[in-house]
Amino acid sequence: MKAPISSDKVPAPPGPYSPGLTVGEWIFLSGQGGFDPNTGKVVSDDLAEQTEQTFNNIETVLEAAGASLDDVISCLVHLVDLADFPAFNAVYEQKFTGVKPVRTTVRADLVAGLLVEITVVARAS
Repeated sequence: MKAPISSDKVPAPPGPYSPGLTVGEWIFLSGQGGFDPNTGKVVSDDLAEQTEQTFNNIETVLEAAGASLDDVISCLVHLVDLADFPAFNAVYEQKFTGVKPVRTTVRADLVAGLLVEITVVARAS
């Protein structure tokens, strides 16, 4: 049985989807970006700042499901510009200090102003 995950500490989705779902012990998050939860706007035009906020949003949704970044199994990363990969990776390395999740990174066109979007799959511990 699937159940939605939501939190008033992250921006509401702009479309007909859930920020996350739990399915048994599995946690699936929709793509998260660097949106400020208070304004709903992109926090900055700086990739590192957007990545930091993206992870803040991911952590908030995971916490609403009773999980943390330590429970993340897989990350799918979308970058507008692959030249930003080193700046993204510097923040990413700080977020995952133990066993790193598997990861795929692709170039993508994202909504206006968004430079990074991350989708994660986790398993509740």
